[in-house]
Amino acid sequence: MGGPTYAEAGYNVQGRSSLNTPGFLNVTLRQPFGVVAAIIPWNVPLVAFAGKVAPSLAAGNAVVLKSSEKAPLTSIKVAEYIIEAGFPPGVVNILSGHGHISGATLASHMDVRALSFTGSTRTGRAIQKASAESNLKNLIFELGGKSPAIVFEDADLDRAVPETAHSIQWNSGQVCMANSRVYVQRSIAPRFIEAFKERFGDVVLGDPTDPQTTHGPLADTVQADLVGGYVARGKESGKLALGGEFEPATLTIRPTVFTDTEEDAKILREEVFGPVVNINIFDTEEEALEKANATEYGLYAAVYTQDVSRALRFAVGLESGMVGVNCTSPQTAFDMPFGGYKTSGVGREGLQDSLDNFLEKKSVLFRL
Repeated sequence: MGGPTYAEAGYNVQGRSSLNTPGFLNVTLRQPFGVVAAIIPWNVPLVAFAGKVAPSLAAGNAVVLKSSEKAPLTSIKVAEYIIEAGFPPGVVNILSGHGHISGATLASHMDVRALSFTGSTRTGRAIQKASAESNLKNLIFELGGKSPAIVFEDADLDRAVPETAHSIQWNSGQVCMANSRVYVQRSIAPRFIEAFKERFGDVVLGDPTDPQTTHGPLADTVQADLVGGYVARGKESGKLALGGEFEPATLTIRPTVFTDTEEDAKILREEVFGPVVNINIFDTEEEALEKANATEYGLYAAVYTQDVSRALRFAVGLESGMVGVNCTSPQTAFDMPFGGYKTSGVGREGLQDSLDNFLEKKSVLFRL
């Protein structure tokens, strides 16, 4: 059974009223910006299209969407369906092309009043600068991640192992919230690592259109070279426990595991965006929390434990926009805020939050 849609959620948009000013009845109005923009990534183009265009329209705006130059066809096809559905011309508009041309135009355009972007932190900074130098757009960013998963000795490993492996293997690791860092308590580390390697490495590489394939290629040669570079550097700062092999002809990198990686290593601090995970060991809660928070990213974090008090302490202490307790990404909730701390983003998306992003607030004062 499907959940609520943005169209249905639009009826929940509310203002407020106040009688706190003597002699006045004051109310707020929620009004559309007019023209808004969306810039979406290549890794989940259909999901990103829907998550930005639908709330923009439900809030009453016209939207200009720029697709990734690596995945332009999905947006064009959906736009054809939108025309067939009877939307008036000019309500939904699609741009293709490279970010430094098409994206930069939207970021600096004076008629665009709000802009929602999903992509890299580097590009987010460029959009922020362009907006500041134009009309100070309302900006919503969902940027990079370096998500940690913390596995305590009382965790249910039958759940923790397959879920943490799936998180980094899903979409060949090309997901911003993938748990690319796993911290395991020392007493269970050998058992967890062996089980993780067995689960993570059990894949069938090949053509993603083949139903038998369980682990597809990276997006293109640029992405493959980037991930390959991190793997090469990872061998210098940690122990290669699984994988590392690259097939240039098919752009596939086998699921790769590093252990005992130096905490200040680039591969443990920067987003790799591939099927590469670092598993390190901790002894105490304090150590686990410190290591988990020791990056500039904060999109998703997970903790596996049967101790409810500990789970609550970590839910509060983790510097992350989303925390999974005995679950990890890609587990989310469409009606809850989605977004990150620190350089993982600005603002939140989600059923109600996305509608709020595309609505202005206006105060109206009625003298009685």
